[in-house]
Amino acid sequence: MASIFNALHIGYSGLKTSQIAIDTTGHNIANAQNPDYTRQRTVIAPNTPLHTTPGDIGLGAKISEIVRIHDEFVYKRLKNASTDNEYQQFRKETMDEISSYFPEIDKNGIYNGMQEYFKAWNDLAKNSDDSALKINLAQQTRTFAATIRDTTAQIASVQDSLDEQLKTAVDEINRLGKQIADLNVRINTDEVGGDHANDLRDQRDKLELALSKLVDIAVSKGDMQPQTDVDSHLIESGDAYHLSIGGSSFVDGPTFHPLVLDKKEGSRFHDVYYRRQDYVKFDITQYLHGGKVGAILSLRDGDIQSTVDDLDSFASSMAIYTNNLYASHATTRMTSDLTIDGTKTPENSELPIKKGSFLLKVYDIDGNVVAQRSIEIDPAADKFNDIVDKINDNTIDDNGDGVGGNDVDDFVEAAINSDGKFDISGKKTDEGYTFAIEEADGENPTLFAGVLGLERFFDGRDASRIGLNGALDENPTKIGGNMAPIAGDNSLANAMVELQYQKVDFFQPANSDKYHSSDTLSGFFRMSTTKVANTTAAVHSAAETSDALLNAVVDEFDSISKVDIDEELTNLMKYQTGYSASAKVITTIDQMIQTLLGIKQ
Repeated sequence: MASIFNALHIGYSGLKTSQIAIDTTGHNIANAQNPDYTRQRTVIAPNTPLHTTPGDIGLGAKISEIVRIHDEFVYKRLKNASTDNEYQQFRKETMDEISSYFPEIDKNGIYNGMQEYFKAWNDLAKNSDDSALKINLAQQTRTFAATIRDTTAQIASVQDSLDEQLKTAVDEINRLGKQIADLNVRINTDEVGGDHANDLRDQRDKLELALSKLVDIAVSKGDMQPQTDVDSHLIESGDAYHLSIGGSSFVDGPTFHPLVLDKKEGSRFHDVYYRRQDYVKFDITQYLHGGKVGAILSLRDGDIQSTVDDLDSFASSMAIYTNNLYASHATTRMTSDLTIDGTKTPENSELPIKKGSFLLKVYDIDGNVVAQRSIEIDPAADKFNDIVDKINDNTIDDNGDGVGGNDVDDFVEAAINSDGKFDISGKKTDEGYTFAIEEADGENPTLFAGVLGLERFFDGRDASRIGLNGALDENPTKIGGNMAPIAGDNSLANAMVELQYQKVDFFQPANSDKYHSSDTLSGFFRMSTTKVANTTAAVHSAAETSDALLNAVVDEFDSISKVDIDEELTNLMKYQTGYSASAKVITTIDQMIQTLLGIKQ
């Protein structure tokens, strides 16, 4: 049965409801500047009425729930946009740095060094005996090679820095994952009975957003729970929680599985591994995309490594083809700088020696060719020991005169020495005899001498080690511009000048028989720098696009979930009025009670 005290309780419920609504509004206003806060709203519902005749008698109001105005689908788009934006921005910043190491437009850098290098050869061709010109060539070669090495070292340092940043990022990912797992425990505890742990969910969303900027994540939070009767944008997640990275479970409710870093044997970079609870780990590096980590891996193992590989290919082909020509300079001994196995073929040794033949020429002291032998090479069939035997074969009459003692094997001897180096030495050097190696077909060279480094102008086979031959660096006057050992011969210097206009083969990685492409030296280098420029331009465009997309999603998300001060002040006045009205109800009931007490007296 209804009583005057029911009316007093109704007034009290109005006070309590308005007080909670004011508290919630004040909480919104206090956090208006918090970028990770989601605005909250009280849902006011009537208390269960007293059922009587002639009808139900209301018993006031209550706060049925306090919800946050959150659209999980918009929030998911925000995470995806943040992942892509962080990925593109990091790539843009890094590629800007990489492109700065190729300042070709300022008449500086590798391309300019190569032009000066070939110009020095051209000067030497005018007078191949001029020591001053040889010294100039040595200096230009040093500068050219140093620029290649320095550029490669700078790019390699960026790779090393990225690897260090990967370690930092993985540590941060693990820290965030552990915090999310801990929050899940608290959320599950606080939401027993249908309550909403709004602020804890905000904290978890903040961690998710931070995690999404580091790497692409997939989050499942159970069934979505829309409440369109409260707000058309309110679509909250359920109480289940599962977060995966690279297809592997990272956070499963209160359980956390950390990522670990390790290096494969022979690698200088770290890979990312997923570790299960039984401590078994497996590599997930190739499955990590997006965010800072995805950008690091795409740059370190992709774009930047491709640039390093191109520089290695350029330096390798420059050294191989130059040394192959330089072997035509008459000398008394040639020893390779590579260690080889005489029982293997060039193909099995993964050396880019090609099928064909080269000429082994013997000169007398006056520069006349006294013997010449064509050495056929099949890289797939001929072992290095077989090539040694072909050079030393004493059954061949090279001059076709039926006279012994004047054939190639009488002047030179080949061997694979105890150090595993291919060695050709003159037998009659004290009589002034010298020898040289020339390609039988200049357009289709075997590259035998150049690959093995039998007579070297360049030392080193990759961009980090290329440099002028040590002996020539110590005494540049030993540089030869001649093929035959006679004064005034400039045929070698001319051939070196022509090398810049010829198409050569590039192999990747260096010292491998894996074919890369065919181009001129300058053409290949321009192609490599164009790739860097195009990649840089592409990431700038992608970064601008991702910025625009992120800004659009942020605006949409803010319009739904962020605090609107004007709206909150309006609500504050509304709830204040309600509080005052409820207080008036209680005052009225108090007067009624006083009236009743007065009648009794």
